[in-house]
Amino acid sequence: MSMGGGIAIAPDQQPPAEPPNPELDAGVLRRWNIAFARPLGYRPLLLDLHTPADTGPSPLVVHIYGGAFATGSHKHSSLGDYLMPRLLGEGFAVAAVQYRHSKEAPFPAQLHDVKAAVRWLRHHGAALGVDPKRIAAWGSSSGGHLAAMLAATGDSYPHLQGEVGLTGPSSTVAAAISWNAPVNIARLPPPPPESPFHQLGQDPHDWLLGAPVDSVPNLAALASTSTYPTASSAPLLLAHGERDTAIPIEQSEGLLAAYSEVGAAAELVRVPGAGHFFDEADREHLVTLGLRFLRSHLS
Repeated sequence: MSMGGGIAIAPDQQPPAEPPNPELDAGVLRRWNIAFARPLGYRPLLLDLHTPADTGPSPLVVHIYGGAFATGSHKHSSLGDYLMPRLLGEGFAVAAVQYRHSKEAPFPAQLHDVKAAVRWLRHHGAALGVDPKRIAAWGSSSGGHLAAMLAATGDSYPHLQGEVGLTGPSSTVAAAISWNAPVNIARLPPPPPESPFHQLGQDPHDWLLGAPVDSVPNLAALASTSTYPTASSAPLLLAHGERDTAIPIEQSEGLLAAYSEVGAAAELVRVPGAGHFFDEADREHLVTLGLRFLRSHLS
C-alpha cells in the first residue's frame, strides 16, 4: 500500500497511527499509546513520546527497555524511569518504544520493530516537534543490544529493515548508548542462578532464535551485533560491569573491537565491581557521561 512520497505499508498491516494531540504536563508535551505499527495477527506496537514544550525541534532519544527479549515493558523500566526526567531536563525528547518479545516472534522481529519506531518518528518529526536528523537510541541489556544494532546497521542491511509499519524513511540513528548488552549470541553463558530463566531451565536466547543457539549458528551470527559494524555505523557509547555474570564484559569488548576494525567510533566504559545492574552511584555517573556523549553527537 503506497502512501506517496516514497512511504509504503505492507499489505498485511493496518495503517499506523497519525500523531495524536498531546497533553501538557508541567512543561512537557506527552503523547501516549501511539500505534506506530499494526501488523495483522499481532497486537499493535506502541510508543509513548514526551517532548519539551515551547522549544524548537528537539533532539530525540529512543529508549529501549531490557528484559532478555522476553519480558518488560516500555511503560516502566528502571533505566527508563531514571532517564526520562534527566533527558527532558536537558532538552531532549524521549520516545519509549515497544517491541515483540521472543515468544511472540523470533529475531529479527525485535529489530524490525524498533527500526519501524524510528521510521515513524522520523516521518512525523515536524508534527511531533522532534528533529529527524538528531535521533539517538539508549538501552540496557536486551534493550542495549537493540540500541547498538540500530547504530551498527543503519540502512546498510536491507534484510534487517523489515516491513513493519511505515517503510521508506531511514531507520538510522545519529548515536547510541548501550549498557551491559549481549553482542555475540553464540558465546553467552547459561543464565546465572539468580535469573528466573535458570529456575526454568531455559536460555532466553534460545527463545530469541526460535531454536537452541548452538543448533542455528548462522542465525546466531545474524543476531550478533559484532557482525554488522561498517565505517558508516553511528557512534556508540558502551558501558559494562566488570563482574557481570549474566552478560560478561567480553561481549562489549567484542563489539568495541568490531567497531575499531572498520574505523567506526566507539568507546567502552568499564565499571569496576559492577554486575549486570548498576548501583545508584554508578548509574548517576554513567548517565552524566551519556548526556555528554549525546550533546556532542546531537548538537
